[in-house]
Amino acid sequence: MFGDFERALRGLDGSVEIPISIPLDDDGYLDRVCPNTNCRHEFKVLFDDWESKVPNDRAYCPLCRHNTDPTDFNTPELDAHISDVAQAYAAGVIDQAMTDAARAFNRSQPRDGFIKMSMSYHPGGTPVIFPVAAADSMRQRFTCEACGCRYASIGAAFFCPACGHNSARSTFDQTIELVRKNVAALESIRTTIANQFDDDAARDFVRQTLEALIGRLVSAFQRLAEALFDELPNRAQFNPRRNVFQNVAESSDLWEQAGKGRYEHALDPQEFSDFVILFQRRHVLEHREGIVDQAYIDKSGDRSYAPGQRLVITRSDVERLVDVAEKLARHLRK
Repeated sequence: MFGDFERALRGLDGSVEIPISIPLDDDGYLDRVCPNTNCRHEFKVLFDDWESKVPNDRAYCPLCRHNTDPTDFNTPELDAHISDVAQAYAAGVIDQAMTDAARAFNRSQPRDGFIKMSMSYHPGGTPVIFPVAAADSMRQRFTCEACGCRYASIGAAFFCPACGHNSARSTFDQTIELVRKNVAALESIRTTIANQFDDDAARDFVRQTLEALIGRLVSAFQRLAEALFDELPNRAQFNPRRNVFQNVAESSDLWEQAGKGRYEHALDPQEFSDFVILFQRRHVLEHREGIVDQAYIDKSGDRSYAPGQRLVITRSDVERLVDVAEKLARHLRK
């Protein structure tokens, strides 16, 4: 009597393909989240590219490059949506099987018997599945130089989700944009911290942020210069030392030897002087906790400090480095 019902249950126990409508944003991007618990970066990938360009065995986080099975990048909302659809499908199969079994039982009963029996089944409410609302559109969109995958991210995104490629060009451009946004937001953030805590905490936050931004700019410029230098047709003729592009004078000499001209050819004297000073300040912040020594004064030519003093990084310092680094990067890219 319940043979069809049993077969329906056995069917659920095996491999069943259930059609699921994946929620996308208005532009066809799929919400993703990094499964690395230390990261949890949220991003998006154009659904067509996620299907066609991301390998079946691996996807990458654009921020930390954690890589694992692509399904591990599902957002909790998407996993809940898939679970709801699966439960609704199973409930529908069971309801139909029970209804069919009840009808078959009723048809099998004799019409003129002394005892008449009938069976009825009233299915419960099948869950109603509402599409998961896709997250708000991300602020920055990227196209991988290596594989063409299109993705989007709020904030930094250094790696392609499909192939893991890291572009020094896009990283530099992102850094320039993000540093400008961070500097523009500093005053409002300072006010918020001062209101919530005190002025000391607010000032310390601003100081640490400005110092960190100097470091980010220098690192991004260094990586860009390394990548561009490696692309030169005569690159094999040179064996530059490690971190040579952290030293303005030495790297300017190297570019000249490679036939690309010196930094001074792209910058006016004041811009070049400021560029040298700010690079040297980053070195002091990184290696001497901001305490000035005679080596800094000799290498930078900055006479506004004496040995033993601590550097003070201002908003105008960061804005100046952004402008000069961007101008010099445009020159190197030609």
